Amino acid sequence: MFRAENSSSSLRLKTIIAALWTGNLFAPFLMSGVAAILPSIGESLGAPAVMLSLVMVCYNLGQSISHMLSGRIADIFGVKRTLLVGVGSFFLFSVFMGLAPAMGVIIPLRFIQGVAAASISCTVTTLSVTLAPSNIRGQVISIVVSAVYLGLAIGPLACGGLTEIAGWRSVFFLVAAVGLLEFVLLARVIPEQPGGSRRRSLDPVSALLGAGGLFCVTVGTTCTFLHPAVIGMIPVGILILIGFIRREWSSPDPMFDLKILAKVPGLPDGMAATFINYGSFQGLSLFFSLYLQQVLGLNAFHAGMILMTQSLFQTFFSPLAGRLADRYHPGIVSTSGMAVCGLSILSLMLLGQNSSVWQVFVSQAALGTGAAFFVAPNMTATLGNVPKENLSVASGLLGCLRTMGGLMSHIVMASMIGLFMGDTAVTHESSGTFLLAMRYTLLLFGLFNLIGVGLSLRALRHHR
Repeated sequence: MFRAENSSSSLRLKTIIAALWTGNLFAPFLMSGVAAILPSIGESLGAPAVMLSLVMVCYNLGQSISHMLSGRIADIFGVKRTLLVGVGSFFLFSVFMGLAPAMGVIIPLRFIQGVAAASISCTVTTLSVTLAPSNIRGQVISIVVSAVYLGLAIGPLACGGLTEIAGWRSVFFLVAAVGLLEFVLLARVIPEQPGGSRRRSLDPVSALLGAGGLFCVTVGTTCTFLHPAVIGMIPVGILILIGFIRREWSSPDPMFDLKILAKVPGLPDGMAATFINYGSFQGLSLFFSLYLQQVLGLNAFHAGMILMTQSLFQTFFSPLAGRLADRYHPGIVSTSGMAVCGLSILSLMLLGQNSSVWQVFVSQAALGTGAAFFVAPNMTATLGNVPKENLSVASGLLGCLRTMGGLMSHIVMASMIGLFMGDTAVTHESSGTFLLAMRYTLLLFGLFNLIGVGLSLRALRHHR
């Protein structure tokens, strides 16, 4: 498949690709897998539904903060070193997760895992570009990225099955054991990278403003069930984020060059559509994990089989979506995919206490298909007008908005669960209240998604 100068260099390249592919697999595997086993964790530790939602919120918060900082940290300290620290931290804290005695311990541990996961994703992408020969760079990147889809797809099934056999703690211990081997493999096969650019530095004030603002807004919107006064953190967080944006806008060497949004026609609308679409469906995995297990009575393994449907359909249809985006207008393809996502989300409001599992399966399949026809074509359309010299900045900003969209999705989900259920656990007796919270959230997400369709249509005027 790959042509190299000799068999030795070809074997080395394949080994590097395998190491990067495996490194890109674990974080999405455990993200979707944890969503599938959260009901088992909650039952074991006696946690209410809103505490379970915070496990997902904090993971996405850690990813969002890390996405803002990982690229600059890798520039300063070196890509390989940053990758190894991220991989080591991710698997070390998997051990701690398996030993956690209470939800109050699991939540901050998942935040740290989110930070590590984003640093792995950032550095693996960078190494895929820099280490692959130019004539096969596209193939290498597509292979490494395929690990993300596979991890998301098999995570619920594998983690659900392992939970049924040996309990939820075994999931984290197994991941940690395999992760140790991955750390050794990466350390041996990834060549040493040049130490980062010494002319670039990490602005600690900007870093604290960005991280602090996101933290305050997230805590303020999701933790009011702990104490009503926590809601006061929302305006504080917004003011801090405004300060962060102003500082980045005026900085001669910003972490995010936000001025590019004013330079490229259609880019703000495309970026907003990305944020909205990811924000409308990434948090739904917890809802459907609880729905399938606590309302319909499925076990973790069977729930995992249903939850993997979305990722499988997204994986299957992504190549077709990419070909259509090359052949036709990518903006039209991505807008169509976004509309399918919105309609699929609204259709899920029909689910009830006696709904068929097939109804969930079909809705999940439609949502995965819509996501497949949105993601790659939207990336092509949104970045199509960006000059080459600004492409890396725009790509980084687009990735950050995807992560923050997922964070927003989980924030809304957690807030709605807290509003309707308070500190009540999801059981068959409380399923009516849970379904009410789920329906209102789906209505909000579906309408929000259709607003994004309008923004995507407006951006079509500027796409080449």
